[in-house]
Amino acid sequence: MPFHPDHTDQAAVDALLLSSLEVQSSLYHLGQYCGNWSASTSGRARASFHLILHGRCRVDLGEGQDALTLAAGDGIFFLRDIPHALTPLDPPASGSALCTAMEPLLPRQADSTGLACGFFQFRPGLADLLADTLPDYLVLRADDERFRTARGVFELILGETAREPGGSPVVLERLTDLLIFFMLRHLAIHDRQAYGLFVLARDPAMAGLLQAILEDPAATWSMQDMADRLHMSKATFHRRFTLQSGTTPAQLLQLLRMRVARRHLSQGMGIQDAAERVGYQSQAAFSRVFQRTEGVAPSAWRKRGPAVGGNPPGV
Repeated sequence: MPFHPDHTDQAAVDALLLSSLEVQSSLYHLGQYCGNWSASTSGRARASFHLILHGRCRVDLGEGQDALTLAAGDGIFFLRDIPHALTPLDPPASGSALCTAMEPLLPRQADSTGLACGFFQFRPGLADLLADTLPDYLVLRADDERFRTARGVFELILGETAREPGGSPVVLERLTDLLIFFMLRHLAIHDRQAYGLFVLARDPAMAGLLQAILEDPAATWSMQDMADRLHMSKATFHRRFTLQSGTTPAQLLQLLRMRVARRHLSQGMGIQDAAERVGYQSQAAFSRVFQRTEGVAPSAWRKRGPAVGGNPPGV
């Protein structure tokens, strides 16, 4: 259920997104595909995006993941490198040659799919660590009123791509930066955990604590340890932390540990080793917490392979 942060805190989140989480986009593909085609930006260890300018397509996310259908005005933003492939929603008859060559957007071809695809990155430092706690991907739907502001930016992108003899890549990249900002802002408003992380990261003292936990998640990190690091009493620390984040230090510690473990498992680390890396001596206890936090058993997560995606946010 959406919650509504007050104006002051929302301004702090906006400031963080526009500074510490500064997004820099680069355009990789701009054009249309026809026939039996396949396109992907995965395998390059970078966050990426696909904007559907016209037509429709299918997004396959790998074994065990439900495919998505995207239509004109939709977009998908992979916040980390996730195996995926875009293909025609209604592919030609089997046996048709696979077409991987993208044609210019204009003139538009019948039954084609227009795409703007590219990569983006966050400013190095704490932003990279915070980005690792965000959902694996965000989906923009053209007909979803909750994305009204982002949709307005998308209309500017569509207008730019319709220009003769073609849109400016530089303008499109800056508009994409803005589009990603509004998607992350929407996430911060509707996802209490993400919002709490953004607000904490805006506080230099709390940001330092977050970074220390992510760098050494196996440390004890008792409430007293956290308070001592910030030179506060335990009571003052707990009150300040919960007021800012909307969650308890123990809950956030568990979330951060599971996200670090998730990365280790994706890279092929054994479950017991991953558990110990984030402070768990008992594999059974670790597995229970991982299942509850991530919605899937660590063994299943590990089988999916490197840089696998999880569930999209329910927003």
